[in-house]
Amino acid sequence: MKELHSSLCGLLLAALSTHTWNLSAQDAEGFHVADTIPQATVTALRPAAAYTGLVRLDSKDLLKGAALFGSPDVIKVLQNFSGVAAGMELSSGLYVHGGDGSDNLFLLDGVPLFQVTHLGGLFSVFNADAVESLSFYKSGFPAKYGGRLSSVVDVSTSDGSADKFGGSFSIGLIDGRLFLQGPIVRDKLSFSVAMRRSWLDAVLVPMIAIAARQNDMPEDTKAGYSMFDTNVGLTYTPTPRDRLSLRFYCGTDGLHYYGTDTEIQDSPEGVHRLEDKMSMALDWGNLAASASWRHLFPGGAELNALAYWSRGYSDMTGEIASESFEDGMVSSQKYNEKIFSSASVAGFKSIAVFRLDRHVLNAGIEYRHEWYDPVRTVTVSMPAAMPGSVPGMSESVFYRADGFSMFGEDEMQYGPLTLSAGLRLDLFAQGGKVYFRPQPRLSGSYALSRGLLLKASYEWTSQFTHLLSSVFLDLPTNLWLPATAKVKPADSRQVALGLHASPSRNWRIDVGGYYRTIGNCILYSGGLSLLPPLEDWESVFVSGRGRSYGAELELGYVADKFDVTAYYTLSWTTRFFPELYHDWFFDRFDNRHKLTLVSTWRIAPGVELGATWNFHSGNRVTLPEQYTVNGDGSRTLLYSMPYNAKLPAYHRLDLSCSFRSVTRRGRERIWNISVYNAYCRMNPSMIMTSIPDDGPPKAYAYSLVPILPSVSYTLKF
Repeated sequence: MKELHSSLCGLLLAALSTHTWNLSAQDAEGFHVADTIPQATVTALRPAAAYTGLVRLDSKDLLKGAALFGSPDVIKVLQNFSGVAAGMELSSGLYVHGGDGSDNLFLLDGVPLFQVTHLGGLFSVFNADAVESLSFYKSGFPAKYGGRLSSVVDVSTSDGSADKFGGSFSIGLIDGRLFLQGPIVRDKLSFSVAMRRSWLDAVLVPMIAIAARQNDMPEDTKAGYSMFDTNVGLTYTPTPRDRLSLRFYCGTDGLHYYGTDTEIQDSPEGVHRLEDKMSMALDWGNLAASASWRHLFPGGAELNALAYWSRGYSDMTGEIASESFEDGMVSSQKYNEKIFSSASVAGFKSIAVFRLDRHVLNAGIEYRHEWYDPVRTVTVSMPAAMPGSVPGMSESVFYRADGFSMFGEDEMQYGPLTLSAGLRLDLFAQGGKVYFRPQPRLSGSYALSRGLLLKASYEWTSQFTHLLSSVFLDLPTNLWLPATAKVKPADSRQVALGLHASPSRNWRIDVGGYYRTIGNCILYSGGLSLLPPLEDWESVFVSGRGRSYGAELELGYVADKFDVTAYYTLSWTTRFFPELYHDWFFDRFDNRHKLTLVSTWRIAPGVELGATWNFHSGNRVTLPEQYTVNGDGSRTLLYSMPYNAKLPAYHRLDLSCSFRSVTRRGRERIWNISVYNAYCRMNPSMIMTSIPDDGPPKAYAYSLVPILPSVSYTLKF
């Protein structure tokens, strides 16, 4: 299977341009609206600026700026903010305040999602056309959110217009999008449908054919990738005080590869046609469904109820088959590996809201039933007498778990002081082991003067599921598994302080800092393997601690025709795993400095220019510094510490230009031209190490992403 994995990686890399680096191993104002459940809106006492780590976006914010390959992406917008690291080039990773990327709570209309990216992280599963609003928390989490450590991304999709039919159609370089909405029964029942489909399979076919000819790959090589997702919503308003909603999401990815080499051999027995075949098929995705009800009581009280189901799955099959002619006979060998995994959750959540004179009280309960069932099977078919023959194997695990939560929060206001005090109680049971986690939450703000707010927050969060990954890519081979008697839940405590100033109508300033600790985070300690082991996974993932702290600055200027915002982060992120290293060491995404500049210039009616410049200190990697030669001639690589080297600094400029006009029939059309990496900075994306016979190890960083122009067309109706 190693040959299968390496051949596929070589196939994909061959289609991309590369650049080599030599490395040394030492080197909104207004009131906040929190979407807890679809269509369950709670108006808070504090303005949004009073929260230490809240970013509030609507659909217009998500469609601004450069769009990679003409397709806007929700997660890439969030990557611009301070305190957030993007991870690898082009990915939709989200590493918040020193998190590891698996500790973000992603909610789609109140439903938690397991798999949130397409194509290994190139795009997120959130279709910007369907998104109505988004709340992003990196600190100051309300008590109603739980189950993850680092951040909350709460996405609400559109209800659909209750009085008029409309929608939009968009086409870009690699995908097309269609959005429809309108009334079924006017002012009573409305619908919304958003669909997205890629056609990368049509683009990859000629690219793979060219790469196969140039890189000594199998003669008959075929590969393709396709992505599809859809959001469907129904909203029914039987009375002015009641609203019922149904939501459904389905997202699928498919990556397929097939290669065949044919060899003709002559023998006294005749001519023999021998074939070597290799194939791989990966299919993965998400399914999510929910039903919600909101009821308004006289006097302002509110009840929200949500029933939901969510499932993330992956299905991977690989096969290597070869034929040989020996001793007058044709023999065949075949190796087949199949990996299937899924993580599912079904649950119910209910929240009651009471509004009093100076208080907004929230109280609720949630029950979740989870199940996890990864399976791996290997079958081997070869002549029994062949040296090195190995039998097939099968391994699987199956877990069921139950979670129960109670939470309450009181948001109060007394003059210039607003305070939110909450408590979340989580109970998690798996296999006879029960974990109980009380999680206090406290946040507040004090108006020092008009336009000047001091804010602070503290939260304790717990996570009862772990993402098992042997590589730092969002691949379908990564597995979700629950906390067990041996592998404990992860816990995080965070303190954040901030100061918000609005010295004038045009300027705003946010300055803040945070300190965070993480307990029981896990790290893979095995060798190079695409798939983590299953039956003994508890022994190859070691437990450790994390620590992150830093300062953040946001400076914004808004005018009628021009606006610009600067986001800066100075941070430190370290880990301590005593089984791997005796002291604290820097994390892979410990980017000391991060600076993002985002600007928009409305140069004329219907014409808008956008520019985004990203800079951050280089990611860290583990490189061998020396080696010893063993008695059998093999070599043992020596490292001073994990992540002992740092890549060159990363920087990139993205540009966009949008042209808006109206057709003769009064419909809006938008042409968007975007350029990713406008000055073609070849940022290093991967590392390869060579061990010469007469010197220390050498490492080479490869850059894979050059300038990428794109264009898209959107018609609204």
